[in-house]
Amino acid sequence: MMHVIKSAADCGDGVRVDRSHAMNTFFKGLGGVCLGSLAGAGLGAALFCAVEVVLPQQADAVPVHTVAKTLKHEPKLSARQTILEANRHLIANGWRPAPEKMPTPEERRLSSVALESLSSCSGTGVGFCRFDYRRDLQRLSVVTVPSEPGRPSVGRVDRWW
Repeated sequence: MMHVIKSAADCGDGVRVDRSHAMNTFFKGLGGVCLGSLAGAGLGAALFCAVEVVLPQQADAVPVHTVAKTLKHEPKLSARQTILEANRHLIANGWRPAPEKMPTPEERRLSSVALESLSSCSGTGVGFCRFDYRRDLQRLSVVTVPSEPGRPSVGRVDRWW
């Protein structure tokens, strides 16, 4: 049985696209992202409130030397250092590149670096780029902003988690 596409457009490359199917797919994906973001924001707020209630009592009971030991294993990054400096430091301290996804050629161009840890870059707005690392079971994401806003340039560390 043949199906007739009633609403199709030629994209200029000889491929015809069913607009209603394309829009359906787009909005289903958008709805999933929005619902996921709302759920994540709600869980984040609940976790933040729970931590605020629990930590003040625990902080008084924890000896100072215990806190220093837990911070010793965190990466020593600083805001505004270049991603190249941060990458050298992380590699020297046992972190390995572990991008969550493969960046596109455009994202590579925007980042202006050939680091294996690049996961993605936004082509709009501030121009954030994300670099992901792994050490044993730990994961680390480093977000940069371009050193020359509005142009592809080596990023400077903005935040990490």
